[in-house]
Amino acid sequence: MNVKPVITPATTVDFVNGRTRVYAIIGHPIEQVRSPEAITYELRRRGLNAILLPFDVSPQAFDELFSQLLAVENLDGLIITVPHKVRARELCTRVGPLAEISGSASVIARTADSKWVGELFDGMGCIAAIRNRGVTFDRKRVLLLGVGGAGAGIAVEIARQAPAEIHIHDPDGEKAARVMARLSPRFPAQRFSVGMPSLDGVDILINASPVGMLDPTRTPIEASHFPPHLVVMDVITDPAPTRLLRTAEESGCIAVYGREMFDSQIAGACDFLLNTRKIAAADVRFDHALPPVSRCG
Repeated sequence: MNVKPVITPATTVDFVNGRTRVYAIIGHPIEQVRSPEAITYELRRRGLNAILLPFDVSPQAFDELFSQLLAVENLDGLIITVPHKVRARELCTRVGPLAEISGSASVIARTADSKWVGELFDGMGCIAAIRNRGVTFDRKRVLLLGVGGAGAGIAVEIARQAPAEIHIHDPDGEKAARVMARLSPRFPAQRFSVGMPSLDGVDILINASPVGMLDPTRTPIEASHFPPHLVVMDVITDPAPTRLLRTAEESGCIAVYGREMFDSQIAGACDFLLNTRKIAAADVRFDHALPPVSRCG
């Protein structure tokens, strides 16, 4: 006698099935990311049958994988994290103005004609997180540590706030110079400098480097105390707090967590992923214009 199994709620889940639209976050390493939980929650909050999954992809395998992903018919978009943001931007059919000037992309959307269109949301999230703490950039002196994929985008958004000064520090001097070369023509009135100034002459410190992510004992600035007037932002989401933010809090500074930045860009990233899927790559419009490039002579 054959007895059919009884399917009960204990043996099924209600958030994924054969009709589920799939998104992915690609990085290396991947354990520290929070996008699978947060983006999946936001997609389902909007009533969508969709899920975001983590993909751990080494830099050596990225190009080959990227070229094959469009063959996955129910894959609608990608979140890009360290260390792939620069390469992802290079492989897109089209990119938005923030990805263009920064040279990196954090969100890649599939279009109706199966192309990849990218934009960078890190900078917008970073600035929003700081502003949500009641901090303005007016007449402030800003120090940005690290201008990799995320840091380059944050540099663009800082410049859009027109602070008094922007100091850029990166161990890779050539990388810092490339970012300066992109920013200076776009923001000719902005004061920029490369290097590490005294923290007494800084109002807002932003760490956009990965220092402190894989090794929580490390910090991008070796200091036991910060000036209490300093606002300190760290883009790293895990661990939380980082050693940098612990020092900031112990010094009486405003400490802005990486999760605050991430939360501030979720809605915009989801809008981009969902709206782009409906149209052809050539028809994608970006609603955040940058100032035109300054022309000399």
